[in-house]
Amino acid sequence: MEERFVGEKALRENFPEIPVSEELFARFESSAKQSDRFAVLVIRIDDFEEMLKDSGEDVTSGIVLRLARMLDDVAKTCPMKWGRLDEKHFACFCPELDEAAAVELARQIQHRFSLPGEETVSIGLAVYPFWPFERTSIPANAQKALDHAAFFGGNTITPFDAVSLNISADKLYQYGDIYGAIEEFKKALMVDTQNVNVHNSLGVCYGVQGSFDKAIDAFKTATSLDPKDVMATYNLGLAHLRKGNNDKALGLFLDAHGLDGDHPDISCQIGLCYREMGQTDTAIEYLEKAARNKPKGGRVFRTLGDCYVEKEMLREATKAYEKAIKNHPTDAKSLSALGHLYGALGENIEIAIVLARESAAIDPDNGLYRSRLGKLYFQNRELEKALEQFQKASELGEDCGESIGEVESAIADS
Repeated sequence: MEERFVGEKALRENFPEIPVSEELFARFESSAKQSDRFAVLVIRIDDFEEMLKDSGEDVTSGIVLRLARMLDDVAKTCPMKWGRLDEKHFACFCPELDEAAAVELARQIQHRFSLPGEETVSIGLAVYPFWPFERTSIPANAQKALDHAAFFGGNTITPFDAVSLNISADKLYQYGDIYGAIEEFKKALMVDTQNVNVHNSLGVCYGVQGSFDKAIDAFKTATSLDPKDVMATYNLGLAHLRKGNNDKALGLFLDAHGLDGDHPDISCQIGLCYREMGQTDTAIEYLEKAARNKPKGGRVFRTLGDCYVEKEMLREATKAYEKAIKNHPTDAKSLSALGHLYGALGENIEIAIVLARESAAIDPDNGLYRSRLGKLYFQNRELEKALEQFQKASELGEDCGESIGEVESAIADS
């Protein structure tokens, strides 16, 4: 029979009745239905992949077999059922154990396994009863506790709690399962209603869904629990901004800035708000601060470039757009604006044309980008290309009649 997991043949030879994967879960579920109190331990061999790569399959198989023998020995003195979940995970069902006793058992397993060598195991555990979870949820909770344990490194024991659910929800969020993440965060709040991070994360999920009223409620709860939580305050501002409550949003962004004056996203949002309000000088102040603190993405530099252009600070605008493109090479607006600026300054005309052409390729239905490209071609005396771009820009709604006339006259005179 082909081995699914490393060491499977050795395990079958020594423990012919060992349950694996689905069979193990089925046995756990059956036992759970008959038990009013129990614990489930999920055990991971630390650094399993590195061990397999460095020591080979034979050595790794021996370590897997050693863990199985040790669990079998423990089961002779502590009534429990055990088996193999997958390649590097084992699990134990332990009736009548509360959390304290389960943690003590986990310590015993870790100690006995580490005695013959340097290998270690990490253990996640969950117990029943644990409101609001059904019996059949406990094995999955133990696995979530083990995922939680990974944050602390190897040779770790972690009981299931609200943080375990938070980590599980974060994983679902990263996978794009927003609904699943929301349900997991709700469970976390049933376990710990005062967890600020969970309220904040739940608000983020509602925001992604477009449920801004729910997001605001979640962020408000987070800020009421901890008024100094920067991200909850900032996120509350973002939710109000999405609702169109711009003044409220700006006040919250300023509150967040008071808590953390070096956070680039906060400074950027303040700058964007002031830019929207027409207060360009104040916008530049905050946008420059955001730019100094290494923001992610190119939006802050692009907006800063727009502000500099408005103030006729063309050299500064050029540098800002260059940084915007470095951070976001397909930012059509910055590409077009930088090409236009190079042309206005009479510098780098060939490069300006390349930038403007790229912006038009990214957004071919933008008449402004076409018009700017046409002006650069005209400036470089590429008249037929200039005429083509002006005509396309005109078709897209740009007022290019005068430019088309100039180009046609130039063509006629050439």
